Amino acid sequence: MIECKYGNQKRVFINHVGELIPCCYVNAESLNMAAGHSPKTLFGELNQQYDNSLHNQTIQEILDGPLFNGIINSWSSDEPVKKCKQTCELKNRDTFIDKKNE
Repeated sequence: MIECKYGNQKRVFINHVGELIPCCYVNAESLNMAAGHSPKTLFGELNQQYDNSLHNQTIQEILDGPLFNGIINSWSSDEPVKKCKQTCELKNRDTFIDKKNE
């Protein structure tokens, strides 16, 4: 079962282009799309389809809107948002390796 780390902590993520997204874990795809690349995952498809820019909507409108609801609804499907499954169900998160001080 997916338990959203950011959601449980009542946190969200605002990237440097003004997009409100659920967490930092999906930011890489969001930024790739902002640079003109096509979506590669369900999150990308939802992100492309629904406006999550704080330049156009309020925080509450985005939180209550179809992007966040689509992500949450995917968790109970056979095809949840891949990054949500990887990071918040399987706990497979990126780790920082400090090679300078090894």
